[in-house]
Amino acid sequence: MDWQELKAELTIDLLEFVKLRGDQEGIDWSNAAFVNLTFRFRQDLLEKCTELCHKIGLTETDAEELANRVFDKFYKYPNGFNAGKSRSKNPETAFRLYLYGIARKELYDLVHPDESPYDGSEEPITSLIQPDKEYPREELAELKIAEAELDKAFSHLTPKHKIIYLTYTYYEKEGKYLPKRLREKLDVVLGGLAKSTIRVYKQEAKDAIKKMQDAKK
Repeated sequence: MDWQELKAELTIDLLEFVKLRGDQEGIDWSNAAFVNLTFRFRQDLLEKCTELCHKIGLTETDAEELANRVFDKFYKYPNGFNAGKSRSKNPETAFRLYLYGIARKELYDLVHPDESPYDGSEEPITSLIQPDKEYPREELAELKIAEAELDKAFSHLTPKHKIIYLTYTYYEKEGKYLPKRLREKLDVVLGGLAKSTIRVYKQEAKDAIKKMQDAKK
């Protein structure tokens, strides 16, 4: 589904569509609705994040990072928004206030991060077989088989799907974002792919892997 197919939908309806992300048949609707919501509210949210960051001496780059975190958190927990509990009866205003609330919480985590599980050596992963590493013969044979299965599962997708899947699968920790340096390197490898597109590709890759695993049962 092209995100523009939902361009004329009301915000309150888009918010309901996003909640379909846990449904295999509704994931395309969810992704399309989410992209529309980011286009509608990103500029306003970015201005708010910039205001919050400037108050404590952070930069515009930090504000962009904060805005990305807010949308990530909303997409991960779309059921957290309840228009009925907002002090505003207007759905657009209610959602905007909800995003601001997430921004304040994420700002604290941005300024006071827990001990990082990353050491700065992380690199984008393009293959199961690292070109600069020597493998025992049996391990290399097993990796080649796994690589072939992975390529078969992704045969209808793009090479970027594989890179995103491998990098996130290897490095992503529960409740943690990939380190900034790794995301910058990944951005170069992916050719500046939009964050919303990365999110869609990531889900499509996961769906392809699940389909492959189900077929083996």
